[in-house]
Amino acid sequence: MKKLSLILFVFAWAIAAQSEVLTLDSCLSYARQRNCTIQSALLDVQIAQQVKKQVFTKYFPQVNLSAFGFYALDPLIKVYIPNLMQTEYGREALEEILDALKEENPDISKDIEMLRWGVTASASVVQPVFMGGRIVVGNKLAQIGVEASQKKVEVSERDVLQEVEDTYWLVAGLYEKRATIQAVRALLDTISEVAELAYNNGLVTGNDILKVQLKKNEIETNAARLEDGIVLASKLLCQLTGVEYTGELELEPFPEDNAVDALVLVDNISVRGRPEAELLQMNIKAEQLRKKLTIGEALPQIGIGVQGGYSNFFERHRWNGMAFAFVRIPLTQWWETGHKIKEHNLRIEKAQMMQADLMGKMALQNEQVYNQLNEAVRLVMQHESGLKMAEDNYRISMMNYEAGLTTMSELLESQALLLQAENAYTDARISLKGAQRKFNNLNK
Repeated sequence: MKKLSLILFVFAWAIAAQSEVLTLDSCLSYARQRNCTIQSALLDVQIAQQVKKQVFTKYFPQVNLSAFGFYALDPLIKVYIPNLMQTEYGREALEEILDALKEENPDISKDIEMLRWGVTASASVVQPVFMGGRIVVGNKLAQIGVEASQKKVEVSERDVLQEVEDTYWLVAGLYEKRATIQAVRALLDTISEVAELAYNNGLVTGNDILKVQLKKNEIETNAARLEDGIVLASKLLCQLTGVEYTGELELEPFPEDNAVDALVLVDNISVRGRPEAELLQMNIKAEQLRKKLTIGEALPQIGIGVQGGYSNFFERHRWNGMAFAFVRIPLTQWWETGHKIKEHNLRIEKAQMMQADLMGKMALQNEQVYNQLNEAVRLVMQHESGLKMAEDNYRISMMNYEAGLTTMSELLESQALLLQAENAYTDARISLKGAQRKFNNLNK
């Protein structure tokens, strides 16, 4: 019983998932949560934050522990006693030591063996006091890395959502064209009925019926191509949003917006607020900080610390400790550092030059997007007017054909013009939707 309930639940969930109506807002929301490009950019932010935390640890003391032990197959110190006895210094003392050692080891008359094993351990704490300013500069550079990665998230999200919206309206527009083709099929069926009636009454020849059939074949070919386009565009939309493609998508109807409301009139379009402009400035600032890091490598370095240790050699336990300070002054690096500084100056100059160039290009891009938006508005208005004329022209042609005042070729031509006007109007509305979002994205 439980198994049956689970199956019914899964089945009901699958039906509900398939029947979900995808709106533009839901697609944009899914893309923010699931799109690979956006998620990858968010991971880059986390990576930059971890790098910042790594650099922050340089402010704190560096603690190190070490230990060493050994056991040698042969003693590390071996002294041949007869050679010692030949020296004048310490002969009497050596004889007394040998007499004492012989009581424990009678074979010691030839040599003395020492240091077969030993252990040592130490701990040190070093606090950097001044490292040429590299720690402070490194932390500032890491912070810029975090801010830059966050700006890249904005760019990635903007571009991905632009593509999602373009694809969404593309699919919706293709659905509109499908509805147009279905309407054309109905018109051709009506024309076919009229032509057959006229043929049966002897008013026209069989050529009119043949022309209608050829037109139907042409429409079916276009319909097959349209269905292929719908499948590919739907799969692309699912890939961008992370929605599983299960076949036909259900979208909200294509809205009938007033094109005049989309007209934009502005005196000046600024690019300063765009994340790309801020990234360019961050690039210059980062290069300036890298220059300071290079200078810091050639400055004196000061640190303090303490160290303690334990050792056991010759079976004697010893503890010791010390406090120390160090000053390290690079003397031979200034020659190399001078060339590195010149390199960074050139890189800064290059970054500033690229910033000026790209700012100019972005200004032109903004102006282009502005022009495209207003052009798209005009196209919608023009094609809307053309569609009304095509509808009137087809209606008049049908009435004239039924009255025997026009030929089938002229009627089919008016029908083809109507289909062309319908598709042009749909394409113009799709272009307007994309132009609106692109303009809003670049001019927030």
